Amino acid sequence: MKNTFITKENMGQRFVQLIILIAHLVLLKWILYTLYEGGVLPFKTLMFHFTGISIYGAVLIRTCAYIYKRQYLKELEKNGREPKLDK
Repeated sequence: MKNTFITKENMGQRFVQLIILIAHLVLLKWILYTLYEGGVLPFKTLMFHFTGISIYGAVLIRTCAYIYKRQYLKELEKNGREPKLDK
């Protein structure tokens, strides 16, 4: 039996994981840029960069949590189990 990472059943899930990976890499690149160029940037610009990084990171965390919670609930529903999450 062949165990593959990407199948027809999980193609959508793997695509979402790819998008999330790309979003994290963009955030990492932005952080590295800000750290490398922080010594020559004006203070106001530097503060805008750090504020933007923190907002982007927070939105990314919330979005990932929402996506995986939704996916978990769909999987429970598909398997015929009742979700036991606090509302």
